[in-house]
Amino acid sequence: MPAIKPSDWNKPPSRKSQHNRGEKDSDFSVHSRHVGFLFAGKNVLATAALVSAIVFAPASMALQSKDEPPTHDIPTLVLTQVPVSPANRANRQEPVTATPDRPFGLQPSFLGARVVIVSPDGQTRVLSEGFHSACDPDVSLDGTRVLFAGKKDLNSHWRVYEIAVDGTGLRSVTPDGQEARNPIYLSTLFTLDSPQPWFTIAYVGSENTLNELGLPASSSLYNIKLDGTETRRLTFNPNNNFSPFQMWDGRVVYAAEQHPAEPGEFYGVRLFAIHIEGADVELYAGEHGRRFKDMPCATAKGLVVFVESDKRSPGLAGQLACVHESRPHYTYRKLTDDPGHVYLYPYPLHDNVLLVSRHSTDGKDTTGVFAFDADKLTCWPVFDSPEHDDLQARPVRPRKSPDGHSTVVDTKAKTGVFYGMNSYIANDMMQPHLAPGSIKRVRFIEGVLQAASTSDSPSLHKGILPVPRRLIGEAPVEADGSFNVEVPANTPIILQTLDQHGLALATSGWMWVQPKETRGCIGCHEDPELVPENEYVLALRRPSNKLTLPPEKRRAVVFRTDPARIFMNYCSSADCHGNRNNPLFLPLSSERPSEADLERAYSALMAPEDNQDAGQQSLPLLKRGKYIDQGRARTSWLVWQLLGTNTARPWDNASDKQKRPAKKVTQMPPQGKARALAPEELQTIIQWIDLGAAFAMPGEPPGGKPAVAQEK
Repeated sequence: MPAIKPSDWNKPPSRKSQHNRGEKDSDFSVHSRHVGFLFAGKNVLATAALVSAIVFAPASMALQSKDEPPTHDIPTLVLTQVPVSPANRANRQEPVTATPDRPFGLQPSFLGARVVIVSPDGQTRVLSEGFHSACDPDVSLDGTRVLFAGKKDLNSHWRVYEIAVDGTGLRSVTPDGQEARNPIYLSTLFTLDSPQPWFTIAYVGSENTLNELGLPASSSLYNIKLDGTETRRLTFNPNNNFSPFQMWDGRVVYAAEQHPAEPGEFYGVRLFAIHIEGADVELYAGEHGRRFKDMPCATAKGLVVFVESDKRSPGLAGQLACVHESRPHYTYRKLTDDPGHVYLYPYPLHDNVLLVSRHSTDGKDTTGVFAFDADKLTCWPVFDSPEHDDLQARPVRPRKSPDGHSTVVDTKAKTGVFYGMNSYIANDMMQPHLAPGSIKRVRFIEGVLQAASTSDSPSLHKGILPVPRRLIGEAPVEADGSFNVEVPANTPIILQTLDQHGLALATSGWMWVQPKETRGCIGCHEDPELVPENEYVLALRRPSNKLTLPPEKRRAVVFRTDPARIFMNYCSSADCHGNRNNPLFLPLSSERPSEADLERAYSALMAPEDNQDAGQQSLPLLKRGKYIDQGRARTSWLVWQLLGTNTARPWDNASDKQKRPAKKVTQMPPQGKARALAPEELQTIIQWIDLGAAFAMPGEPPGGKPAVAQEK
């Protein structure tokens, strides 16, 4: 494919906006940077300006193409070598599962691998001598030391170690007992009252919690001082977060799993950016390209290059693509479209030339290290050992330090603040349909992390979300669309804007605030390159609404308690849904129904839609149904019947991939059969569905808090 000239990178996007910006400057230029959070899988942002003599063992094989000589000599490298074996080659094609040797889900296991130094003439020396397994090398800013992840023996944890390039001074950095991978050196971090800044590293640590698929394979980014003290968790997405890389402006770009926020959406791995203390997370590189993006890195000439693929596979090997850092949401372009090869682990070498690993699509050859020119779209071999797969190559030399970062985050604080400037500013699909006054409130939902247990996983129980949800609370949205809310810090949170019925108009992806952090956004689903208007919004003229109840007082809305009681009181008579001949049979007529009857009624309500496309679903729950769309009350036929009107929105019709059958709306309960539901009862049903329509909370005993009939 022809190369795209640098002058094309900053062309205006196809969507017209008076606020778009990002003028072309040379090298590290003045450009817009976006800070904010995700809303319904889209970027919700506020925008701010930013300037921005070793002895070697015998040689393996050093290759260099005569047809494409490099413009610079290849320096000494550090890289990971995986021994070639039938088992390791099979691992390239195996399905991704959570196993004891793969605690990071999508990350390759690297069992038996080693970290080596490779000289320019191909001589190698093992740097991780004495380790059962080692991988993930990263070179210090001064080029004298290397971080890597290592296992002393098969049964030990992965742990981050530091060692000098000459093999001396080995020491551990991360705490024992935690699985730790993907370490990177960082620039300086300091607070306003710090006597001096300090150096830290970032790494990926596994969590002993279930992810949204119900697998014990979630991981988060962490920050720790080089002396092994002051560990901070940076990300609170309850899934896998991995592959961090620090860009020149100090932010860390990384990959993270994103599961559907609403029925009908797709699972994927996207790129995000974050500060080194965990604040200001934002979607990076937009929604263009393939569904799975991983292994990001930034070149000296302003490209952010990554690997992308259409399917989930170990390590997410795939093709190379890039965006330009000045306009990451509108400058996506493919760098390779190679049916014969897949690429892994790009890393900047010089200018827009990268080191990258590559092997054939059929996996029958070894993986070698290549140099790839992102401007000329040419690739030539650098190093390939016939006995190993060669991965994660890094040049061993000094490099310029990224910008340092100051922070107001205070680990002693318990809360942070979310504010929105105007919820009516949205994407092209939603904004035309959001009339002033249509957004009434904003709902905050907590993700309750569950300890992983191989013997009693909540994902094995029908109707229990692996990451259960409960209400933190709701807050008003002002007349100008603004809101200002104080919420618990270091907590996975979902936001929903609500209409006059209390129905969620949109649901965000997982977000969080760090302690004492204040996170701001312009709107909901707005153009990610918008600049906020210079306006003092109403919500910021008063103190934040406090939604800071302790965890034990946050409300869970699950079927076997309040919703079941409502159905018992209104729907379970013999001439209604208590009749076995009714298509929706709810066996809830007794004063205290058995657990089996509660489960049968729940199963009837959660019946799947006849034309459900199973390929769209990745979660055990959050599916479209005949009566209930889990996680989306506004498109649920049950809610239409209770409200007597179709409450679906125009953007739902536009986003649904399959045409849904037309459904007649009849007011329920029928007039004369029972009184209409009280407003608070309607809200309970709506909240239950918008929170995922779970049957029960994990650990809730079958006989605990049963539904009991009340006077009708």
